[in-house]
Amino acid sequence: MEVNPPRCRVIDLNSRNGTLHNGLRVKTADVVDGDEIGAGHTVFKVVVFADSPQQPPTLDLPASGNLTDDQTGDYEAHPTIPGHKIEGEIGRGGMGIVYRATCLADGKTVALKTISTAREVNRKQIDRFLREARILGELNHPNIVGCREVSEVGGIVYMTMEFVNGSDLESRLKSEGPIDLRTAVRIICQALGGLAHAHARGFVHRDIKPANILVGRDGSKRSAKLADFGLARAYETSKLSGLTMQGEIGGTPLFMSPEQVTHYREVKPAADQYSAAATLYRLLTKQYTHDFPRGIAAQLAHVVSVKPILITARRADIPTELGAVIHKALSQDASDRYPNVMAFRQELKRFA
Repeated sequence: MEVNPPRCRVIDLNSRNGTLHNGLRVKTADVVDGDEIGAGHTVFKVVVFADSPQQPPTLDLPASGNLTDDQTGDYEAHPTIPGHKIEGEIGRGGMGIVYRATCLADGKTVALKTISTAREVNRKQIDRFLREARILGELNHPNIVGCREVSEVGGIVYMTMEFVNGSDLESRLKSEGPIDLRTAVRIICQALGGLAHAHARGFVHRDIKPANILVGRDGSKRSAKLADFGLARAYETSKLSGLTMQGEIGGTPLFMSPEQVTHYREVKPAADQYSAAATLYRLLTKQYTHDFPRGIAAQLAHVVSVKPILITARRADIPTELGAVIHKALSQDASDRYPNVMAFRQELKRFA
């Protein structure tokens, strides 16, 4: 059951006997007060309590700039942020837009991220953005994208981050194909160093994947940096918070560990280890750990019930020993993985 009162949902994760919703077998179903859920010989009566039946409050944000006469249709003006000159858009996701900008105080190029420029943004999106900024501000490591500033002006919440002059690994995979073994292992070893730093401070990233690892130049060397800690939470207090409905559980199903599916409020660092191994698997093969079905619910069930396909079946030239290291980190049971990401990193370094 996923519960975020007054919204509730039941998902069957490929159980042997199936799940019944008001007498009908279902894979997933939204449930309301008074519904009955059947599991085996047990029937549960759903009772929903909610402190407030209202929809999440929204914030009326001003338009982030005025369009010129020839800017019509779907075009958006760049926001006006004091002390910064917006150079252009880098990318966007479901919640925000990232721009390349120049900080006028020191002339440095930065990545400036804002909440979506839509006029109405709900409180949850604002809180999620601020959480990302707060967490980034506490993490200072060469393999984590650094946070410079977080602020709000004219109703626009924004943060400025270190600008990484490079691309994310998913984009690189799509344009170049699988990455050579030594390079891929070195990249993941660097990312694991950043994760170890975050874990030591009580944070779990929760969404490690190729798209969230940027590779850019750091002087004469190429350096991997973890991006988007927007889904990270202090795991020590994770029972007190969380995004609880399907699609908002904090992660990408194709790289999620089984326990992140079943116990997403209590995710520990071992989940990041699994996701890092799944990321390395994809870098080496350009394929996922499983032959995933379509649909998020089916993918979540697959993660929980099906073991990853042997990486050597995807790419024959991968050493058996390296495959064993990767699959240990991909163990279904978190207790069967390495004790921490640094132990995983130490094993990988033999192949770098």
